Amino acid sequence: MTTELERVAVIAGGLSNEREVSMRSGRRALYALSEAGVDATLYDADESLLDRLVADRIDAAYIAVHGASGEDGSLQSALELAGVPYVGSPAASCHLAWDKVVAKVLMSRAGLATPPWVAISARSFRELAPAQLVRSITDQLGLPVVVKPATSGSTLGMSLVETAGDLPGALVRCFTFGDVALIERYVAGQTIETVVVEDDETPTALPPAAFQNPDVSPFSFEARYSADLITVALPAPLPDDALRAAARAAELTHQVLGLRDISRTDAIVDDDGTPWFLEAAISPGLTETSVLPLAAAEVGRPLGQLLADLLRKAHRRAGVPTA
Repeated sequence: MTTELERVAVIAGGLSNEREVSMRSGRRALYALSEAGVDATLYDADESLLDRLVADRIDAAYIAVHGASGEDGSLQSALELAGVPYVGSPAASCHLAWDKVVAKVLMSRAGLATPPWVAISARSFRELAPAQLVRSITDQLGLPVVVKPATSGSTLGMSLVETAGDLPGALVRCFTFGDVALIERYVAGQTIETVVVEDDETPTALPPAAFQNPDVSPFSFEARYSADLITVALPAPLPDDALRAAARAAELTHQVLGLRDISRTDAIVDDDGTPWFLEAAISPGLTETSVLPLAAAEVGRPLGQLLADLLRKAHRRAGVPTA
């Protein structure tokens, strides 16, 4: 027996800095679902969203909103309150994954390696002695370090800092995207992204992927979403043991953070094959350079069929009778 999907919503856009990337993901989802025989409608995540979804009696929604408005649990809470079934993690788990500091603490307790770190708020940086803070940070973590917002995505506000003199400027840039900066010791190795899909109750990792172009900064927002500048290696160019370890780390992350349906774990694999947890994403992108569509294709699963299966699962989860 299958669940019929007659009224499907793809929610995209919103007001975050990642709006345009989100719209690209939303349009890609629409196209993929159409190829799978599912008629879906794009809904912008604006003030009319909930009224429209309820009035249209949506069977299930796929969230393609990136950034705070789509990944911090707020949209999920609103959909739950409105009774709209959706693909993805419950609101409480979104809160855990969205805050990189919280996620790092939980995954460290679960046994995953994660780079040593400190977190500094914009207020502390303003009110305390910045020079002393910089000295204390570099004394504790050494150099280089990676500076990034504790709550943000898509490399926005990220910097690789190699000298103490560059750290204050990196923090100031970071604070334009969030109130708390996460400063991590730089770990040398291969940065990878691993998508996890949960078809039933068991999360299964797709092949880990790596972004490659030695001439482009890994922290470049523009390059990250440009197929002309970045290539994606699938699977990542790592030994089989390291690939398996990365897959297990992603599946563990999905379980420990209480994620659901689909997620992506970002990590660095060092020369010993150890994956170092960086962060988890609950709304993986669907752009031309995003890992989810490429990894799904790698295992012979068309994106549209994958999304349709997850939408049917969300529809069933809501207690809607199957046809």
